[in-house]
Amino acid sequence: MSKLNAFFLLIIAAVGISLTANVLRFNVSVFLNQLIFSAASLILVEVSVYFYGSNQLSWTILLFIATAGYCFKLIGGIAAALTSVLIVYLHTEGFPLAVLPIYLVIGASAGYISQYLLNKKREHHSWMYMLMEQSKHLQVFREVSTTMQGTLQQDLLLKVILTSVTAGHGLGFNRAMIFLASNQAKSLKGIVGVGPMDVKKGYEVWEKISEDRLKLRDLIEHNFDSNFTDPELNAILRSLDIPIDEHNVFGLALSSQKPVIVKSISKEDMSQILIKDLFQTEEFALIPLINQGKNIGILLIDNIVNKRPITLMDTENILPLANQAAIALDHANLYEQIEEMALHDGLTGLLNQRAFQKILNDHFPIEGNRNSPLSLIIFDIDFFKVFNDKNGHLLGNEVLMKLARVIVNSLRPDDFSFRFGGEEFVVLLPGTLLDQAEVLAEKIRSNVEKASFPGEKTQPSGTLTVSIGVACTNHSGITTKNELIEAADQALYKAKNAGKNTVVSFKEFVTID
Repeated sequence: MSKLNAFFLLIIAAVGISLTANVLRFNVSVFLNQLIFSAASLILVEVSVYFYGSNQLSWTILLFIATAGYCFKLIGGIAAALTSVLIVYLHTEGFPLAVLPIYLVIGASAGYISQYLLNKKREHHSWMYMLMEQSKHLQVFREVSTTMQGTLQQDLLLKVILTSVTAGHGLGFNRAMIFLASNQAKSLKGIVGVGPMDVKKGYEVWEKISEDRLKLRDLIEHNFDSNFTDPELNAILRSLDIPIDEHNVFGLALSSQKPVIVKSISKEDMSQILIKDLFQTEEFALIPLINQGKNIGILLIDNIVNKRPITLMDTENILPLANQAAIALDHANLYEQIEEMALHDGLTGLLNQRAFQKILNDHFPIEGNRNSPLSLIIFDIDFFKVFNDKNGHLLGNEVLMKLARVIVNSLRPDDFSFRFGGEEFVVLLPGTLLDQAEVLAEKIRSNVEKASFPGEKTQPSGTLTVSIGVACTNHSGITTKNELIEAADQALYKAKNAGKNTVVSFKEFVTID
């Protein structure tokens, strides 16, 4: 066979071996892939020996050594070098001692370079993964920040926080729950949670999110729907009131102001046992929500569905969101407190005129709807000017504060009481007919008469009393809010003229006229 023919046959053989090896190695495991690749290089060397003899074997075998070193790193390179010495010996019947160091150097170098390139590749992938995660987190934070800045409603803020740390479009945790500190900051009250109570439910939710292709903003809109929120989880969560104790993990997270990861449940910590028993979780993390040193609450996260371990990096990633959430929740709480103060009388604590207008608008029946009556009671203290003149305004204020407590204790849970100004008070009774309102008005009058007030002996009758007027929308003559107030006011005027310490309803007033 001529050298030219041998060369072409070698090329054809090399192509055939390469194609065969590639077909096989890309359909097997990584180890077999590398093994086939190395074996193919050795077969090619043997084919060259078949066509050209063993004269060049000492050098062509380097292909096998380099390939093995590339595939199996340092160990593979050295093993291939030693194997190659044996192969050369078998073909040439002479021990190639002189080339052994070269084989070892080539094998070790190929292994080292391969390991170096593999490390670089891993490092590159690691950086790429980290950058993608950071990019995703920044996108989440951007959307969350925009939403948070647009509201001071605590419910919406809680929804945003929980959505942003769960589901695939957020930070990816399976479940999240929020506990808020009580006013005295002595305990943590379970407020709301997002996620499943069990693994099956979790997969159902994820499949629905995937099918509907919901974005983070969509989830914020829908996350409190029954499709995404487990009622059982929230019912259990809202029943929880965990004391902030230095001996439990919740207190530890707040006092250290750092996330705490619970890898295994400690039997010495009742709060951990409680979380495990109620929510079937063996591993969870607690992220403290703190603003300017004030304990706002705790964010609890876990991976009940995919069981992915929670790492320190996970908690570090969630901290910026937790800090932002703490600020937003604190501001929302302060806003609610200010709004609450703006709706209450500073002396008695009852609702004020501003609140009266709002609640009257909310509950006044829509035109033509007589099935939801609204009754109004208005009253004032008899001879209160005389009382103040004799006892002073400070004692008068004490009387007003005590009278407010008597009023509140006389009403039903859904009734509203207001200080209308001076010694005048109003009560709104949604869904209450006139006869029912008269009973409540008489109860107030009677309780006031029975109660003991400071300085009441100076009153003309020797006791503090009130006169009351009552009106109800379930009357053909009352069609507007002003007419309701005016009717009750006229009834009060009639009660005053009737000798005071009595109840007069607008119905009686109409009949009298």
